[in-house]
Amino acid sequence: MIKFAPLYATVLFTQISLGLLTPLTPILLLSHGISTFAIGIVASGYYGGTLVGSLLVPFVLMRIGHIRALVIFCVVAADATLLTRGVATVIPWIAIRFVVGMCSIGVFTVVESWLNASSRRSVRGRVFGFYMFASWTGNVAGASLLSAFKSASSLLMIGVGAFTTALLPITILTRVGPALPVLARLSMRELLRLSPAGVATCFAAGMSSGMFYAMFPVAMERAGLHQDGVSIAVSLCLFAGMLMQVPVGLLADRIGRMIIIRLALGIAIAACAGLWLSHTLLWFAVFGAVYGATAGVLYGLGVGLTADRAAQAQLVGVSSGVLFAWASGACTGPLIAAGAMAVLGYSGVFAMLMALFAAALAVVLLGRQPAREDGGAVEEVEVEA
Repeated sequence: MIKFAPLYATVLFTQISLGLLTPLTPILLLSHGISTFAIGIVASGYYGGTLVGSLLVPFVLMRIGHIRALVIFCVVAADATLLTRGVATVIPWIAIRFVVGMCSIGVFTVVESWLNASSRRSVRGRVFGFYMFASWTGNVAGASLLSAFKSASSLLMIGVGAFTTALLPITILTRVGPALPVLARLSMRELLRLSPAGVATCFAAGMSSGMFYAMFPVAMERAGLHQDGVSIAVSLCLFAGMLMQVPVGLLADRIGRMIIIRLALGIAIAACAGLWLSHTLLWFAVFGAVYGATAGVLYGLGVGLTADRAAQAQLVGVSSGVLFAWASGACTGPLIAAGAMAVLGYSGVFAMLMALFAAALAVVLLGRQPAREDGGAVEEVEVEA
């Protein structure tokens, strides 16, 4: 895992910035008197950027390689974020968040394709376990900065600084990266044919994340909990998800990713049922932590499962494809959850999560996924300065 430390550090600082800027953006927009509806459109602009970026990044990566691509994405994201200072109208904000969304998905596509290309199937679970641990740690750290600093301007500068700091581990500590990929284009249909269980798992991870973290606080408030209690329950979910990444990755390498995915989906369904029946902070916190520990590991497992089935030339396409599946789910999740809550009350979000995980579990149970025999690592090449 030591050789991947610069990549993990890059992900950590990128997620610190994203974890800070995601909740900071609506705060800044509200301070300019922008409506709630317009704030929602700005948020959609970010996810629109992730969708478009997942389609375009493979071509950038094919032309300039992993290291240069990471530098470009981090610099452009920092510059775009810096432009938001003093902007008080919606259209520029949409454009800026769209660019940041493209760049953030670019960073993750590059890192994931690098990890896939440089790791063998027998250790891919732990490799992605540490990757997801770095991602979740950065997200938690970024969100916690909101309460540590009161000045929105200072927070914005910290977000810009985190993007630029994400460059340092790669540019200082890394001289070699995977050889320039020969891009084997993968349509979503081909990706589904390659690994229906892996794609379904990544889609479910994205949609559940969009549903849960957007609407779980709303559900608890409607159940009568105070803001402090809501904060405690959400924090437990995040910490549980963060702490489970590496152990689950190690276990997946030992007994198989399909088995772990099935267990995680089954336990997540039970956790959602418990949340549906919860009325007090204690039970929201307990079942929320169980939910975070199981639903939070799905994406890394889904990526590993899909990569196990792919040829080396397909790994960049796999990375962008599963991120597209994740982003598609994350975009639609909050809308579906909000509609369910309008019909069923605050428990509607938990009902939809149970249905989502049940559907994903059905796909996984029906799918058989023999691993390729050529799932080794590719050579690394030195990158000229």
